[in-house]
Amino acid sequence: MSKSKLLIFIIIIVSIAVGIISGIYFYTKKTNETIQPTVSDKTIFGGVGGVRKDLPTDNTNNPTAAGNEIDKPVSTSTPEAPILRMIASGPISGADFVTRNVIASSTLNQMSLASASSTSTSTSTKKTKTIIIKPKILGQEEKIRYQERGTGWIFEASTSTIPTTRISNSTFIRLNESFFDKMGDNLLLRGLLNNSDVIQTRIGSLSLDTPTSTEMSLKTKDLPYNLLSVVMSPAKDYFASYIEQKGIGSSINVSRIDGTGVFNIYKSAFREWLLSWPTINTIVLNTKPSAYSAGYAYSIDTKSKAFRRITGGQNGLTTLVSPDGLNVLVGETIDGSMKLSVLNLKTQSYKDVFARTLPEKCIWSKLEKSTIFCAASESIVYAPYPDAWYQGLIFFDDNVWKINVDTLENHLIVVPKSYVKDGLDITNMSLDKNEDYMLFTNKKDLSLWGLQLPSFKVQKATTTSSTPKTKTSVRATSTAPSTKK
Repeated sequence: MSKSKLLIFIIIIVSIAVGIISGIYFYTKKTNETIQPTVSDKTIFGGVGGVRKDLPTDNTNNPTAAGNEIDKPVSTSTPEAPILRMIASGPISGADFVTRNVIASSTLNQMSLASASSTSTSTSTKKTKTIIIKPKILGQEEKIRYQERGTGWIFEASTSTIPTTRISNSTFIRLNESFFDKMGDNLLLRGLLNNSDVIQTRIGSLSLDTPTSTEMSLKTKDLPYNLLSVVMSPAKDYFASYIEQKGIGSSINVSRIDGTGVFNIYKSAFREWLLSWPTINTIVLNTKPSAYSAGYAYSIDTKSKAFRRITGGQNGLTTLVSPDGLNVLVGETIDGSMKLSVLNLKTQSYKDVFARTLPEKCIWSKLEKSTIFCAASESIVYAPYPDAWYQGLIFFDDNVWKINVDTLENHLIVVPKSYVKDGLDITNMSLDKNEDYMLFTNKKDLSLWGLQLPSFKVQKATTTSSTPKTKTSVRATSTAPSTKK
């Protein structure tokens, strides 16, 4: 080979080598770069089975629009929960806020070490010594607990961050209802026995098998079959149960959350009652509502057992008594639609509430005595209410409102259909102790949702229409979201 050809060959080989080395260098540099999320890259719905969706362009009723409280990138490590959030894709049997003890990390470490060497056997005496470490409690915090309907597994979540944690994998299938006590360690489970139509109610108790267990076991004991209605007390330490017996009529018993201390507060030949427990000493009995018959509501004093009428005579009657026992939300059906009013029990006067909805889609504030939060649809289909809604023949696309029943001021909190294509049919509302967060169930698929509640400047509503219109109604003026765990 001539010198000129050899030189050309060497140049080609060197060029190829330089090209390969350069390509590897720039490819490695690019893949190692950290990609930062942008303002438009936001998780509007998080949690189990969350839906990812970009922000809508119309910011009229958009609480997450630029300039409002969550206008910031999502953290790649501990993402913050958005204002409206799917917590569980469902279906769930029940959910609530629970109060948990915060245990010092040093105590947890000691408990872990004690568990690892909890049994030390002496070679001389062959005796077993158990080491018990008493946990140091620093304070308390609120958490969300919910139970899956299909598996019975129990999960825990926070209001401020997206991740959820399974705390029990004990399996209970075909659940319909679950009710947690204040601490969340005791609950009532309700469902159908095997493939029958027999209602099975059980008391459940959560406990750790060992101090270092990552999940708790759920142990249960049976209550009498066919308890038709069960309701927790306001303090969630007692529950009332309603049962019908052939030839006797109906009976209502009260007992502690563990099933002990049972006593009867009501017996009657009348049947078909629904229970609620709004105040410490008051249980409310509502006849099962239907658009085709007049309904009645009564109260029972749990101490004196005094039986009093609250209201009655309205078709499709449903009620929701305030926590102070002074006011009652009254729902009725009129001409194929719904009417909501508030009854002052002292003056026996009624006042119409602008929202056409059901008391079951509302909740009373405990911090502001004249305030209710209600879910109301913008359009109502002519139908017999509440029958059609109970039977699943009609679903609503609700907006969430805050209403003062004294002044009739109303504030629009959120329009879920701005983010959820099919909208949300809201029921089973509950509020945390500070009333800056709401839990509710979407009746369409029984999924669990969380809503960050903004604070409001005092502002009169611009509409008193019986049907809320989002374009002309007052929009919420909110502050920064809570960072409460």
